[in-house]
Amino acid sequence: MKFRLLREADMTEDLWQAFNTMRDANPIYDDPFFDPLYAQLVAEVRYDVRFAVAFDNDTPVGFWPLHRRPGAWARPIGGPFSDWHGPVLSRGTDLTPHRFLRGVGLLGMSTYGWLPQTPSSEQRLSFQGANLSDLSQGWDSFIENQAGRWPKHYKKMRRLGRNLDRDFSDVEFRFDDVSETTFRRLIELKREQFRRTGRHDVLAPLWSRRLIDRLRRTSSRRFRLRLCSLYFDGQHAASELVMQSDKIVHGWITAFEPEFSQYSAGNVLVQNMLERMSQSGPAIYDAGPGLDHYKRHYSNFQLPIGSGVVRAKTFAMRPDRVLGQAWRSGERFIDGKLSTAMTQSRRRLDQICLSEIDPLSRMNGLTSAFTQKVANLELAEPE
Repeated sequence: MKFRLLREADMTEDLWQAFNTMRDANPIYDDPFFDPLYAQLVAEVRYDVRFAVAFDNDTPVGFWPLHRRPGAWARPIGGPFSDWHGPVLSRGTDLTPHRFLRGVGLLGMSTYGWLPQTPSSEQRLSFQGANLSDLSQGWDSFIENQAGRWPKHYKKMRRLGRNLDRDFSDVEFRFDDVSETTFRRLIELKREQFRRTGRHDVLAPLWSRRLIDRLRRTSSRRFRLRLCSLYFDGQHAASELVMQSDKIVHGWITAFEPEFSQYSAGNVLVQNMLERMSQSGPAIYDAGPGLDHYKRHYSNFQLPIGSGVVRAKTFAMRPDRVLGQAWRSGERFIDGKLSTAMTQSRRRLDQICLSEIDPLSRMNGLTSAFTQKVANLELAEPE
């Protein structure tokens, strides 16, 4: 078997066609994040995108778009925005992700949305459930089943519906909102949320804004963005930017106006979106992992999704890998609040490394996260 690690400019038409055919042949890759077009758009805004390609007798048997980072390390394509990732493999190949990484000269990959395919690549990963809604049986069947599982939630939603009718003359749901005003407000609210919660602002880097602009202007048979929104008497209440294939709508960037929190605008938006999908498709909504209330109440099945590290080798003596081990040693052996701050900062480091390309921005992000954690611990210190 032969392997190549290519830049986007080196991907020929034959390779793009083979990539699309391989992805279309297996329904496990139906999620829009596995669309070759998505990887191609990311490559237009980030210089570190590479396409790992595996050949068996000169026939492609695997494609793996990724970011090649310093230290021969890989990150998921699209940084913090790719909720599912991993190689796209042909049905007949016995190629494993371990061998794939090793073949293109990479030591491993940090992953947080790993698609399970081969047991050998998943031994060191932790798994949780990604929450999905199957609407193929129609809205009445779906809502009856969910209301039977979560009667209190749906009783509350009926009460909220009455309150909305009482307090507003016009409750407008837009399934395909093309308004620039809505889009700008969504991004503004999301960035406000990052600042308020102290999370790293993944929408700040220029490449991420350029990527979203390209995604909004691009569509194909199996790929597009859709902006869904909710307005109360002409006022923006909530919106969600979703990534969509012909089979799956994937929840992506969502935000709601705090002033409408008493009406659970986010839940109202999701419920309207799912009802419309049950009528016109696609039939699957993917809300991703987590225990958010709306995910629990609107999900009727789950798929395993992995996080951790996928390695080509069990250990490699590289400075950046040694530094990581030293940091973890500090967490274990330094007592008190400093150890806690180190642990929490490390967990944010992956998010920073995914979104910040240059070393200075990455260091600034980590320093800010660490400083904030120390400050929060000091505020929490009892007098």
